[in-house]
Amino acid sequence: MGRMQSSEIRRRFLDFFEQRGHRLYPSASLVPHNDPTVLLTTGGVQQFIPYFLGQERPASTRAMSAQKCFRTPDILDVGDWHHLTFFEMLGNFSFGDYFKKEAIGWAWEFLTGELGIPPERLWITIFEGDEDAPEDVEAKELWMDVGVPEERIFGLPKSENWWGPPGETGPCGPCSEVYYDHGEEFARGDPLEDPKYGPGGEEGDPRFLEIWNLVFNQYEQLKDKTFIPLSKTGIDTGLGLERTTAAVQDVLYVYDTDVYAPIFEKANEYTGISLGDAEMTDRALRIVADHARGMAFLIADGVRPGNQRREYILRRIIRRAMLQAHSRLGMSAGQLAGLAETVVDYMGDFYGELRQAREDIRRTVTGEAGRFVEIYESGMSLLASEIERMRGGHFPGDVAFMLHDTYGFPVEVTREVLADRGLSLDEASFEAAMDAQRERAREAMQGYERVVAAFRDQEIRSRFVGYEREQVETRIVAIEPVPDAGGEVFVVLAENPFYATGGGQVADGGWITAEDGQLEVFDAIPAGNYQVLRARIEGGVFEAGDAVTASINRVRRQQIEANHTATHILHWALRAVLGQDVVQAGSYVGPDRLRFDYRHAGKVTDDEIGRVQELTLQKITENQPVRYFTTTLEEARNLGAIMLFGEKYSDLVRVVEVDGFSRELCGGTHVRGTAEIGAFKILSNRKHGADLYRIEVITGREALYYLTGATERAEEISEALKVEIDDIPQAVWRLRDEVRTSRETARDQALKQGLEEVGDLVEGAEQVNGTRVVTGQVVAADARGLRQISDDVKNRLGGPSAVVLAAALGGKAILVANLHPDVSRRVEAGEIVREVSDVLGGGGGGGATMAQAGGGNLEAIPDALARVREILDQRLADPE
Repeated sequence: MGRMQSSEIRRRFLDFFEQRGHRLYPSASLVPHNDPTVLLTTGGVQQFIPYFLGQERPASTRAMSAQKCFRTPDILDVGDWHHLTFFEMLGNFSFGDYFKKEAIGWAWEFLTGELGIPPERLWITIFEGDEDAPEDVEAKELWMDVGVPEERIFGLPKSENWWGPPGETGPCGPCSEVYYDHGEEFARGDPLEDPKYGPGGEEGDPRFLEIWNLVFNQYEQLKDKTFIPLSKTGIDTGLGLERTTAAVQDVLYVYDTDVYAPIFEKANEYTGISLGDAEMTDRALRIVADHARGMAFLIADGVRPGNQRREYILRRIIRRAMLQAHSRLGMSAGQLAGLAETVVDYMGDFYGELRQAREDIRRTVTGEAGRFVEIYESGMSLLASEIERMRGGHFPGDVAFMLHDTYGFPVEVTREVLADRGLSLDEASFEAAMDAQRERAREAMQGYERVVAAFRDQEIRSRFVGYEREQVETRIVAIEPVPDAGGEVFVVLAENPFYATGGGQVADGGWITAEDGQLEVFDAIPAGNYQVLRARIEGGVFEAGDAVTASINRVRRQQIEANHTATHILHWALRAVLGQDVVQAGSYVGPDRLRFDYRHAGKVTDDEIGRVQELTLQKITENQPVRYFTTTLEEARNLGAIMLFGEKYSDLVRVVEVDGFSRELCGGTHVRGTAEIGAFKILSNRKHGADLYRIEVITGREALYYLTGATERAEEISEALKVEIDDIPQAVWRLRDEVRTSRETARDQALKQGLEEVGDLVEGAEQVNGTRVVTGQVVAADARGLRQISDDVKNRLGGPSAVVLAAALGGKAILVANLHPDVSRRVEAGEIVREVSDVLGGGGGGGATMAQAGGGNLEAIPDALARVREILDQRLADPE
């Protein structure tokens, strides 16, 4: 068998199905479109589910795609010879067109004819049948018709060979899988004698490798879990490119294919290490190879490292790869970024978004990986410190979780370090902390899931009319009570003027009124191809079919529109001032304010933000017209319309244009002319990550209130300082300098007084079993001065000493314990302050030689010092 390359397999697949009337759909983004229940795209069928559910009509009844996919459950298993997170799924689909005969015939023809896989190397599984649905005899006979012997066709249960439905009800059906046989030399037993050794069996690995899954959508599952035949059948197939390449190239493992070879070659160039040198470095190479592909594609689709959802997944794989690259392979952060750029080099011809994002990929990986190396070094120090504090037993799970969650220190590293020292992690308490975190994440999703569940089994027909109309005579299509929320309902209208949350814009509010009642709408949630309104019952009884009047809150909508159009102008101004590399990373558009997150590689100065505000105000005051039109996606690209990373667009798109200088694809609501925005004030521009900035703005009425209030306060300050308003900054700077000078003088005087007392403290030192002990209350300007005085006392004492001083600072009692290292072996400074902090009515902590406590009870300082003497007398008097 020839060494056909993976890119050639992909090309042949698409050519094969194009010749059979299939329309090519580009790969969907790894960021799912309009589906907050799914973190990442995990299969080729995901972008076609609306067609299978009948929610949308496809442009063609035959489709094909090469889909980039990312699955998270196997992240910790990546490193062995089998598991992947990122992979490509080739697929052909039928929406009520052809069915099993064509799908099976074409699959066999492609594998044996186009790819040249020997027929005797291919084994098949089908659905074996159960009490709900019969054995898929039709598929079995069709496989036999193309030449598969019956003994190479195995039945598997629903857990293995059944798909769907995507919810509690909907389309579903049996699957049939194609397996590649690596040969009897890899068998653990004879599959003809015991099916557990066959394809899909418990002992089938590593002989049998699944390469293609054919899903036959032929049933609809009802609410009572029974099945009825679908009126229109469907085909959904998934051919894993990496696994198929392993079969075509006749290698046992996907990591031995050409798919990963360029990454391994680049890693060898950096380190001199090759696959096969040692198991430890082999595992590290496989991890960085898989994760380099995943990070490159995630970044190209607009994901950036963070602590939530898919952003955390990207952060996790960059850090996991860098851990191996740094600790096992000796690579730098820049070299890990080089591996990700290698992915751009050899996959960018087919996935053009990689080439467009090359600089973002390099910068993002270098920055995140570099920060992780710092975290790793400091985390190792923290871990070592915690281990030193242990008095036997398991390492606390909550501490491991803190290292993982707060410092980003991987728990697998914690486990490895503990194992090296003969210790183990308290897995139960660690999992308890992780479960608590997962529960918090689940709670964040409950609102959306309740909405989807409310109307899952109903035929919904609804149309959004909110671009043209603010009030409409309509009827209720569906209405359900909100679970666990008395007096609230979910409502769907036949014609709906309420904009649902989306594209950064918050939902409209308003009212639904009938002759004998009213609902107050306070949220609108997208649910596929319609919107669900959440409302409070203000009076009356409402049912499906009722005629009602739906009215949005016009004042609130106008404020939202002003902020949304201002967001577009702000985006244009940022690109005009900072450069065209500015990329939108998120937004919030509400009635009160707007927030705009953007990525920019350089530093953003106050002068540049001032220029952004000036340009934005200029366009607002020019009262430029705002237009909206629908066009093709291709034409929108030709017009230079800005599109968001990771967003999925249909063939027809809505463009919002501000007099030719700003064009963006946008589904939100906007003003008709820019002067409607009114006032515009940038409140802040803060850095939120390596290249991430967040700008906060108010417009219209809110900006006028803010500016009026600021003017009134400026007038008050002007009157108090007896200066003109324009001279306030200089007057404040003078006052600041005077205050700073006064504070420094007071501190110097307090420090001088405290240091003058040092001699008395040293002379009053007492001997306790060879240790000179000083305790007392002194005068100090601040905590730093108190520590400085304690250092001076300890240095003058020389040798083993214990100095514990207290001072009244700013209405608080502050106590500092400063111990010689020899003394800290018998009693730690941190132990002392923890024991006496309760006396002061506060808390404290620190290390072995230096610690600090504080509290609000000034009168308790003598009692606290007395308690310190008791502790020192007791602990130092004991023999070591």
